[in-house]
Amino acid sequence: MSDTDFGAVVRDVDRVRSAAADVAARGDLLHTVAALDESDATIAGFTEPVVPGDGKGDARHYGTGVLPEYRAHGLGRRMKARSILRARESHPDLEGLLADTADSATHMRSIDDALGYRPTHRSVEYQLDL
Repeated sequence: MSDTDFGAVVRDVDRVRSAAADVAARGDLLHTVAALDESDATIAGFTEPVVPGDGKGDARHYGTGVLPEYRAHGLGRRMKARSILRARESHPDLEGLLADTADSATHMRSIDDALGYRPTHRSVEYQLDL
């Protein structure tokens, strides 16, 4: 995404529940790994892989994020690594785990590289301002 403007994306409870319901309606399985700040129950970060309902084929990471004040402590890497282990333990017939990561997301790209992800395709998005 780089300079592409998607507008303000608000991740509130309704949006999260709606996305989870959409995944479930397709018959797929949403696995969320989150890091909590125990001092005040803040969700410091999350990662969400989605596994096909039959546990076969490729799972996809729908998103990984860490609040700015919790960054630079390895949470993204640890959460994503835990989600991979959990997916593999729960669904041994998975063929792969996919992640769409923008070239400009250099920190997440380094996490993906360290966890063994390798580029398989390239997508290009264009934006036309009218």
